[in-house]
Amino acid sequence: MIDRPAVRIVEVGPRDGLQAIEEIVPTEIKIELIKRLSTTGLRCIEATSFAPQRWIPQLADHDAVMHAVREMQDAADTSSVRYSVLVPNLRGLLAAADAGAREVGVFVSPTEAFSRRNSNCSVKEGLERAREVTQKARELGIHVRGYVSCVFSCPFEGPTNPHDVLTVAQALLSMGCYEVSLGDTTGSGTSAHVRRLLAVLLKYIPAHRLAGHFHDTYGQAVANAVTAYELGLRTFDSSVGGLGGCPYSPEAKGNLATEDLVYTLEGMGIATGVDLQKLADIGHWINEKLGKPEGSRAGSAIYSKRNTVPAKTSPGCQPTMTWTMVKQDPEYQLLRNGSTVKIALDRPRNGNALTRTMLTHLTTLFETLSKDPSVFHIVLTGKGKYFCTGMDLSGGGATAAGADAASKQAQFDGLYKLFEAIDRTPQTTIALINGPSYGGGTGLAFVCDIRLAQANATFTMTEVKLGLCPATISKFVVREWGVGIAREAMLTGRTVTVQELHRVGVIHAITSSSSSPSFSTAVVDGSQPNLDRLLQHHLDKYLRHAAPQASARTKELVAAAWRYTGDDRQDKVIKDVFEWMIAPSEEAQIGTKAFRAGKKEVDWYGVYQGRKSTTDNDGQGRKSKL
Repeated sequence: MIDRPAVRIVEVGPRDGLQAIEEIVPTEIKIELIKRLSTTGLRCIEATSFAPQRWIPQLADHDAVMHAVREMQDAADTSSVRYSVLVPNLRGLLAAADAGAREVGVFVSPTEAFSRRNSNCSVKEGLERAREVTQKARELGIHVRGYVSCVFSCPFEGPTNPHDVLTVAQALLSMGCYEVSLGDTTGSGTSAHVRRLLAVLLKYIPAHRLAGHFHDTYGQAVANAVTAYELGLRTFDSSVGGLGGCPYSPEAKGNLATEDLVYTLEGMGIATGVDLQKLADIGHWINEKLGKPEGSRAGSAIYSKRNTVPAKTSPGCQPTMTWTMVKQDPEYQLLRNGSTVKIALDRPRNGNALTRTMLTHLTTLFETLSKDPSVFHIVLTGKGKYFCTGMDLSGGGATAAGADAASKQAQFDGLYKLFEAIDRTPQTTIALINGPSYGGGTGLAFVCDIRLAQANATFTMTEVKLGLCPATISKFVVREWGVGIAREAMLTGRTVTVQELHRVGVIHAITSSSSSPSFSTAVVDGSQPNLDRLLQHHLDKYLRHAAPQASARTKELVAAAWRYTGDDRQDKVIKDVFEWMIAPSEEAQIGTKAFRAGKKEVDWYGVYQGRKSTTDNDGQGRKSKL
């Protein structure tokens, strides 16, 4: 291993990572996050902030968090960890001191606009506040760390003058801060910006008194940290799972992920003292708790490699597609193959009937996947002989027909939210219909964009036979089947075959006895492996040549045609998409260039995988957008 000086990592996830999240995170989750991070080898953790609740509602529970931190400070196994808190003024310092804080951070912006928006004061006033805090903290025996925000660019003023950063950094050090962290709040910095800034600062400030705090908005955080290291910095701020952002800088997406930083530095032979495996587990855990996609490429790859197992297949009949199990829930499986995710309902003994818990979990899952740019296609299927038999109407179930009014309302809300989440996801959704479906299961199939089915699949809406109505699903069944077919099927409650719907173009492909796959048929018999082959045929022949962003915008056009036919709102959507297209988008540039070169099709999987910002080869994690 190369003999290089070790670095010091300041973990800011519990404070900077959580502060911009709108939905309040339970205090016990915050405390558990800090406890877990304390076992990884990290020696500096930002725990919370003592800013007023009206500024940062997310961290209003700072007293409760610090009560737990005090116990950690006194515990033998975590006593060597330094826990810091951010304070905006003298009042915040005194509250932090009362709560047992032993280290605080003060922050100042070098630009007037950001200072007034973030701290409601001028730069000069901000420095004076910091001076008051530092002076009092030293009297109390509390260490003080300084933070300078917007060191490269201000979201309100534009590029930041390096000499303005120097002025603030020198002032913080002179008043007693032991170190100054340089914050790229907007995440707009590049290696060139780092070199330009440090060329000014290092003339007057020793490198060991500076730290790098890089946001990853444009995917430059790791490169910026490496550049800063080569120029002499040895302390870096980062956030587990890439959590973070700034409420006053809307474009700032997240911090440098601690997993990515540790992976990079250790790969360079630079000791961090951090257990990367533990860190990856924590990153996965906290993002799952928050319902957010993975924010660390390295962490996602490490977690997936260590925790996933191959999906089970039928003996003697290996599907063409190989799926990796991402999550095994008691009621569903989440699997992945490259840019395609498959959700398999996993209640085969109950016909994959939907429970209220399933509705909630599946809705959250679709909402999370909709924000993950590395996912191009979402497949929905079932385990066993049924696709989905609708809501669980068992006598003892919470969704039973005889349930009380509150339960009925919860059932309606759950169904409605799930169907809306699927309908509005920007990715192309595919129903892989493995068998018969009833009631709400039929709705699940036809809320999806594309339907591929086994030859024995059927659809039955038996609600009228039970004295019920197909209320929630009617919106999507009528939309996809057409009024005539849907009306007759709903009023009679009869079983509709997949062949009948295939003839009118509602089902887009089915398995059959044909020996060669085509748009309408694929491979032999109706087994699940052959349904997977039908899916792969559709993906390889058609969808891999459909640009993902263009596909998402096309879905907007289709949705507008259904929701706003003839309305001004439809015209607005058309205009917005047209302007995006002719801007031109980068996808349009790539596609046009290929067409002019004589290429009829573009392999969009290859285009995205070829980017430096893509994830590992098995696709377990996020990819940044084009």
